[in-house]
Amino acid sequence: MKKLCYFINSDWYFDLHWIDRAMAARDEGYEIHIISHFVDDNVLNKFKTFGFKCHNIPLEAQSFNVLTFLRAFLASRKTIKKINPDILHCITIKPCLIGGVLSRYDERPVIVSFVGLGRIFSGGTCILKLLRNITVMAYKYIANNKRSIFMFEHNKDREKLVGFVGINYHQTIVIDGAGINPEIYKYSLEQERETPVVLFASRMLWSKGLGDLIKAKKILKSRNIDFTLNVAGILVENDKDSISLTDIQLWHSEGLINWLGKSSDVYDLIQKSNIVALPSSYSEGVPRILLEASSVGRACIAYDVGGCDSLIIDNDNGIIVKSNTPEELADKLGFLLTNPKIRVEMGIKGRQRVQEKFSSRMIISKTLKAYHDVVHW
Repeated sequence: MKKLCYFINSDWYFDLHWIDRAMAARDEGYEIHIISHFVDDNVLNKFKTFGFKCHNIPLEAQSFNVLTFLRAFLASRKTIKKINPDILHCITIKPCLIGGVLSRYDERPVIVSFVGLGRIFSGGTCILKLLRNITVMAYKYIANNKRSIFMFEHNKDREKLVGFVGINYHQTIVIDGAGINPEIYKYSLEQERETPVVLFASRMLWSKGLGDLIKAKKILKSRNIDFTLNVAGILVENDKDSISLTDIQLWHSEGLINWLGKSSDVYDLIQKSNIVALPSSYSEGVPRILLEASSVGRACIAYDVGGCDSLIIDNDNGIIVKSNTPEELADKLGFLLTNPKIRVEMGIKGRQRVQEKFSSRMIISKTLKAYHDVVHW
């Protein structure tokens, strides 16, 4: 039995985005290992019930501390050597760097997955520029492993990283996001409401665009266009980009948002909405909330960053807005709010697009093929 080892920052992220692919690989005969920083016993126990072998290491996603990174590197090396996987699949930047470098040294088959290039490739601060230069050098070293594949969620990220690093195209592959199961996220016609509902569901980070959405709400209120802004998501600790609970509670008390907190039923929230908005300002993959919303049949509005516009076709199944333009966001959101018939038409097209290109069945099939290819190179 071949061993497939996933290496990822966060246990919850793997549970949300990768669990279906891991289960499919298990069913194909792979022995599944997961290296991560396990902080939730419920998630850990869930993985174990699926037969996955879990390995905890001290990996902190947001820390720039060199000693912390070195400890994680040494712990990862020891764990990977013990597992001795036939394929190492690294997801998120630190595992990609650590696992990629270790696999280059051992000439081990490795997949380096980019779920968006993140702040290092979009930020302009001196520290981020320095980290970007170091990261590019590391990726060049990793790419010298002829048994490596660089996996992206959309072509914009592939083009950008190929430009930075100079990777050969035959070492790259695009798989369209995490995929979504249309049979679980079923289509439903939006309800007519006197006051429409816009849903924002995300981690509570400024770069996810909630601040711009609130600015747009204020602009539209001055034009006598009202809507309820439902906000659901996870509070983030130890991140300079995090939105504080104090800010969230203030907006809630002022009537700017309806704070719902962490939700265990996003499908229900989408069904109860008329529009789903994600004006994220940094390069990410194909956001899951937009996949879910499109599958349910909701018009989406998003900024032109990352993989948002690989899913959302402007004025077809949603609207794409130039990044960091709350005024334009207000204009386009106002258009959707005042045109329910167009929203419904966009929702139908969004559902069709998910079924044709972003269904989990397609994503799983392409991922399993990548495993087969890299192990037989």
